[in-house]
Amino acid sequence: MYSDEHVGATGEPLKDVLAIGIGGSFLGPLFVHTALQTDPEVVEFAKGHQLRFLANVDPIDVARNIIGLDPETTCVVVVSKTFTTAETMLKARALWEWISSALSAGGVLPLSLQYGFLIVENGEQPQ
Repeated sequence: MYSDEHVGATGEPLKDVLAIGIGGSFLGPLFVHTALQTDPEVVEFAKGHQLRFLANVDPIDVARNIIGLDPETTCVVVVSKTFTTAETMLKARALWEWISSALSAGGVLPLSLQYGFLIVENGEQPQ
C-alpha cells in the first residue's frame, strides 16, 4: 500500500492506514504489524506512513486517531468476522462520515470513497 499505485478517491496516493477491529479482528493485524517492525527493509519502506489501530469501545477513539491525518490520503481497513459488532460498525460509519464530509466539499462523489475503504471478513456464508 505504501507505493504510489494505491490511490484514494481523489487520485492522491494513500499514505496512512486506520485499522478498525475489536478482539481477534484487532489482534491478528497487530501481530503482523509487530512482526514486520523487526524487518529493517519494511521499516525503511514504511517511513513517512502511519498505521493506527481503533480497537477499543471508547467513543473518543476515532477523534483521537484522526488527528494529523488527511482524509484524502488515509485508507480505512475494517476487519470483522460478522460485521455485527456495534463498536466496529460505529467506528466505520464515523470514519466514512469524516472522509465523506471532507472530500465532498471538493466535489468528490460519495461512491468514489470506496477507494479509501477496505473490508476484511471471514468469507463464510451465513447459515
